[in-house]
Amino acid sequence: MNPSEFPKIDLPVSFIITNEVTPEILQYYQYFPCKIKACIFVLCTQGKIEAVVNMTKQTIEAGSLVTLLPNSFIQIEHCSDDIKLYTLGFSSEFMIHSHYMRTAMGYFYRITNKPSLKIPPRVTRLYEQGCQLLMRSDAYGVMHQNDNMVNAIFNLCIQICINLYSHYLPVAKEHNCREGEIYQEFITTLTKYYNKEHNVQFYAQACNVTLQHFCATIKRASGHTALDIIRHFLIVNAKELLYTTNKPIKEIAFELGFTTSSHFNRFFREQTGMTPLQFRNKRI
Repeated sequence: MNPSEFPKIDLPVSFIITNEVTPEILQYYQYFPCKIKACIFVLCTQGKIEAVVNMTKQTIEAGSLVTLLPNSFIQIEHCSDDIKLYTLGFSSEFMIHSHYMRTAMGYFYRITNKPSLKIPPRVTRLYEQGCQLLMRSDAYGVMHQNDNMVNAIFNLCIQICINLYSHYLPVAKEHNCREGEIYQEFITTLTKYYNKEHNVQFYAQACNVTLQHFCATIKRASGHTALDIIRHFLIVNAKELLYTTNKPIKEIAFELGFTTSSHFNRFFREQTGMTPLQFRNKRI
């Protein structure tokens, strides 16, 4: 695979699987964050990558499973010459019809907050063998012509991801069915209104529960407070806009639902330790 053939943002086909992502290709992701429209699963079996994924530093090494859900963004800081990766990708067009949020909703925050998950060597070998089997099957060229097969592969990937996070990164207490429903409804509503509504009370009302019950439920279901999750959504999107656009900071503040730029500046500094302008200047 040549660097020009590897998509920086999206995939030209519904599904790809490859072990030909080289250090030279990964150099295209250096120096600036790249927003990923596709859904990408990466299994590292050799070497080491230092990267910023969703604006948090990640060390990706042998035994790391990396999950990049749509709208994740990544910036490579360093990659060893001996890196070996298996990469499975599903295009944004495919993801629109996949209903992945319905499946991964309860793990959405855990995956985006910790996209690189360390798994044991025996599990790594097992999934490496699975990737090799898929690559051999893909060599016959029939997968891309069969939507049902691609959908089955994706469902298998997302379920494996969920099972691994459940086993190796569990929350303090597993939530019951009703707690899961409230959490899912919260995340669904948040993805629609995070740039308009920052108040926890709004989301409690949207879920038709009291504020006290809502806060306790979200904490049990995710291991994080509702306010922390709202702030996470805001910061991730603020950083992306600051890094990838030249919009005035005041415009970004309004776009994210802040009434004044000073309020946005104060919020951003509290969350990151720097002003929006200082953060933006880091790209230069």
